[in-house]
Amino acid sequence: MSTDTDKPTTPKLRTILSYLVPSLANCQVGFSTVSISGFQAMTGFLSTYGHLEPSTPTGWNMGLIPQQLAASFVNFGTILGILLSHPLRHYLSCRHGLWLACVVSVIGSGLQFQHSAVGGLYARRIIIGLSNGLLMGFANPYTAESAPAHLREKVTSLFAVWFYAGGVLGAVTNNFTQGLGTSWAFKVPLTCHITIPSLLLVLVAFIPESPPWLLAHGRGDVARISLSILRGHAQHTSQPVNIDVIEKELLEIQNSIDSQRSSKSKSKPKQSHLKKYLTLFNPTNRLRTLLCLALLSTNSSSGIWLMLSYGTVFFQLSGVPHPFHASIYSNFANLLGTVLGMYLSVKMGMRNRRRVMIFGYLVQAACMLGIGLTSSVISDSKCAGIIILICVLMHGFAYFAFSASLAARLACEMVDTQYQGEAVELGTGVNYVTACKFTATDILYLQSHFIGEDGLEVNKL
Repeated sequence: MSTDTDKPTTPKLRTILSYLVPSLANCQVGFSTVSISGFQAMTGFLSTYGHLEPSTPTGWNMGLIPQQLAASFVNFGTILGILLSHPLRHYLSCRHGLWLACVVSVIGSGLQFQHSAVGGLYARRIIIGLSNGLLMGFANPYTAESAPAHLREKVTSLFAVWFYAGGVLGAVTNNFTQGLGTSWAFKVPLTCHITIPSLLLVLVAFIPESPPWLLAHGRGDVARISLSILRGHAQHTSQPVNIDVIEKELLEIQNSIDSQRSSKSKSKPKQSHLKKYLTLFNPTNRLRTLLCLALLSTNSSSGIWLMLSYGTVFFQLSGVPHPFHASIYSNFANLLGTVLGMYLSVKMGMRNRRRVMIFGYLVQAACMLGIGLTSSVISDSKCAGIIILICVLMHGFAYFAFSASLAARLACEMVDTQYQGEAVELGTGVNYVTACKFTATDILYLQSHFIGEDGLEVNKL
């Protein structure tokens, strides 16, 4: 016989906010990443930090080394923020960590209003990257810990959707301001960068704390209230809380925490982190570890970081009509591909997933070949820019639809659950390091091809 407590309750506003607010963090990361990468194609930005260069489409250039470091330091700061978020989570809750990340983001964006030497720009780019890493390092665990078990995988897969939704917003903002021709061309987007973190600072106060974090710190009563809000149960007597459901989930969370603590206490105390990672390369684990690393490294080796770091600059140098419009199209194609990739990762079986991934990589390779041939053989043709744009759109869509989400899922399934955490951490680290390397070298090939060796030598000075 059913009772009122067994009936599903309508989600409350605070429950909905609890899942939407952390998603704004990923939106901010995408917004700032795409927006900042487009600054280097703006006349207002180049005239502030660069020098006159008649061979470029804008008549200005920032120089090879400044462009390399300005883009690479954002990625470096992101890596640093992600690494710092892990130990900080032992002392700061996810809500407090989000507040810290928002403050760092506002400071980083605000400091970029101040004109200075290029060295100051590098430091501010690191701060922006640091805030992005902290936002992801606290928002994503909060969502994963707070979501119901049967929805956790679907909720966490929305991270990439929010990232590229923010990327579209960043590209649209740049398109509206790039024609100003003064420093306000990049100051207006920087003002927009402050908007989302400022909104987050306020909204985070209205979401409950992560129940697992509260239980891990001995705050069971607060965790019970927090979980009730997250599951949409009322806290008023007119609609009583389903005590059985809440208590059962709290018990499961507490058992998981106790199990982790027990396994740590039983493990060998002298085993260092280095030995844990070396265990991944034992004969029994080596092949699975290498496959996991290879799958995770397809992110950096796919060429997608060229567009993330220099998308608008690439369109501008390669003669694509309306490069800032092209950046919007590119990010929108990435967003559509991400949505399709979410569907395929859930619906596809193991054998079909392999076939889809192979198809996706073949499409990406063909698109990169098309870009190379077009820019080498018919670079002076009027249709060259259109062909390059089509290839870029197809490449981004194919990567996110047929490779990105499938590769991440397969990488986790490839290794034994006992070593899954260490393998994924190592693979993610290798991927970010190679992404930084590609970001630093991509601009070298872009400028040497489109500007020429003579212009490249001048830019090194």
